Amino acid sequence: MEAMMNHIFIPLCLSLLLLIPCASQRNYACNKRESTTSQFPFCNTTLSNEDRAKDLVSRLTLQEKVQQLVNSATGISRLGVPQYEWWSEALHGVSYVVPGTSFNATVPGATSFPAVILSAASFNKTLWYKMGQTVSTEARAMYNVGLSGLTYWSPNVNVFRDPRWGRGQETPGEDPFMVSKYAVNYVLGLQEVENCLLLRHA
Repeated sequence: MEAMMNHIFIPLCLSLLLLIPCASQRNYACNKRESTTSQFPFCNTTLSNEDRAKDLVSRLTLQEKVQQLVNSATGISRLGVPQYEWWSEALHGVSYVVPGTSFNATVPGATSFPAVILSAASFNKTLWYKMGQTVSTEARAMYNVGLSGLTYWSPNVNVFRDPRWGRGQETPGEDPFMVSKYAVNYVLGLQEVENCLLLRHA
């Protein structure tokens, strides 16, 4: 399994490393090149996250706040905040059927793992962790070249209780203990991904 993941993952990461300079042209909040907006306190990284968030929210009008409550959040140009698409999914790999992710000739696809209920049936915590790592690294690489955001709806931690629901394949199963182990390991993999620069030694 690891050899298969490396076969797919290494070329993807290496090709994306070559394209990272292109990402600097994207529009980010608190862009230091934008002197009119980068001086706001919410751009000051020496302040706490709480203070920065309070400052940003205090500057928003009611209409601007409401516009941030949907998956296609509009930009706020007067504050230098770009538009953002929240709807990206990574249930068993970075999904291509949602508005927040797109593929092109640069990144024609991402690793797709079996349905969650099948991966969970392996009872393999290391596999779940490695799946999370792979998804996280590919998602970050796609973000770096402007093909996705950094917000992914994953994993689904619903306990599958009734087959009439119709979406049981998206869950780790019906056992709460197993669902929790799957979720913990997948999320740890998403959050503790190894640095892509290690591929230089491959």
